[in-house]
Amino acid sequence: MNARAETAAGTSASRRFLLLHALLVPGALALAAASAQRGGLDQHLAAAFFDPAAGAFPARASMPLEVLGHRLAKSAVLLLWFTLLACALASSALRSRFDRVRAVLWATVGAMALGPAIVVVLKGLNSHHCPWGLRDYGGLARFAADWFVPASEAGHCFPSGHAAAGFSLVGLSFAGRVLGHPGLARWGLAAALAAGVLFSAIRMAQGAHFLSHNLWAAAIDWFAAALVFAPLTGAERT
Repeated sequence: MNARAETAAGTSASRRFLLLHALLVPGALALAAASAQRGGLDQHLAAAFFDPAAGAFPARASMPLEVLGHRLAKSAVLLLWFTLLACALASSALRSRFDRVRAVLWATVGAMALGPAIVVVLKGLNSHHCPWGLRDYGGLARFAADWFVPASEAGHCFPSGHAAAGFSLVGLSFAGRVLGHPGLARWGLAAALAAGVLFSAIRMAQGAHFLSHNLWAAAIDWFAAALVFAPLTGAERT
């Protein structure tokens, strides 16, 4: 295959990757999130975890769930990220034949950071409150779902930061794909889905988030990771 044909094939691969992972998958997740919010599934699930008699979410007072499921679980993802960052920094000392691995390491570090960073920014730009802060669930705030509001009106809860930490592991799956390592691609995807779903369930049980908050976090993570990895997919190994 000549250079022109290789370039065309690489461009086509990147476009297919972006179509699937930056458009179709995030779009489907965003649509599911909108359906959950407008169709009442958010409220139905929140009610399942809420105790009307106590006027609170019982799981919020669970110390084991808070320590193990919330703090330590998220810290484990952060530790993995710092490990990958250290490996990426160390790879700078390797010879040029490791350039591809170095590029994938840096892409993974960037992908795992970008989605959660976007989520953090968005928290201060919209009026969505956590379920526990709403009047229907023992709080004081009225339900609001405006995307861009003044800082004084921000709910500081949407999208879910905890879910974003879990779903950010999709970067590992993209790394496996680019490196031509099917095992890493599969296990990375499984880890992202397992961690994202588990983290989401824990925070929903605690009254910290609605289902739609978590689905939006997944959509943002997937979109951000796809953008970071897209330049590398044109030359992915087969």
